[in-house]
Amino acid sequence: MTTPRAMTRRRAETRRRVIEAAYDVFAEMGIRDAPVELICDRAGFTRGAFYSNFASKEELFLAVYEVRMQERVERLRTAVAAATAAADPASADAITGVLQDAGELFMESLTADETWYLLNAEFRAQALRQPELRAPTAAAERRFHHALAEILRDLLSRLGLRLTVEPESAVITIVRLYETMLERAILDELPDRAGNRYLTDVLPRLLTALVTPL
Repeated sequence: MTTPRAMTRRRAETRRRVIEAAYDVFAEMGIRDAPVELICDRAGFTRGAFYSNFASKEELFLAVYEVRMQERVERLRTAVAAATAAADPASADAITGVLQDAGELFMESLTADETWYLLNAEFRAQALRQPELRAPTAAAERRFHHALAEILRDLLSRLGLRLTVEPESAVITIVRLYETMLERAILDELPDRAGNRYLTDVLPRLLTALVTPL
């Protein structure tokens, strides 16, 4: 007889495999055109496994979003801690360098992956059109932004700095500006996509304008 605990582990493993397969299929075909059958086939399950865990492809994408964002947050948290460990808070040059490095880390953690950005853009357009998707989408984004805000606040504290605006507002500003520049680079078919100038010049200047000494 199967115990409830074993059932819980099995269901978690099923969800994990479906989520992993879904990202691959979404990346290849887009969210709208991705067949549920193909996702299940890639995961090694039937449609029943899908519908016992997710009510729709949109709910599945939000699960993919949560998993991938959590992975990026953890990588960023580790990288920021390492980048600031040897920094000298008394040195303006060191602070500028760390802010530049942090900018690169933030961008890598956010949407440096063009495919992931395009999937997010597709899903956000759906959420804007479908009222039932707005609340869960907004909640997922808020959780991600809150996690990034905590990392940014910790980074600046290590450098003897603090934000002059709410951390979440700073994160939203950084994210949206980067997404705009990435979108422009994609439309213009620029080879480096995001553009090094944003990482080496614009973003550090933006961060500098938003901080003050403790």
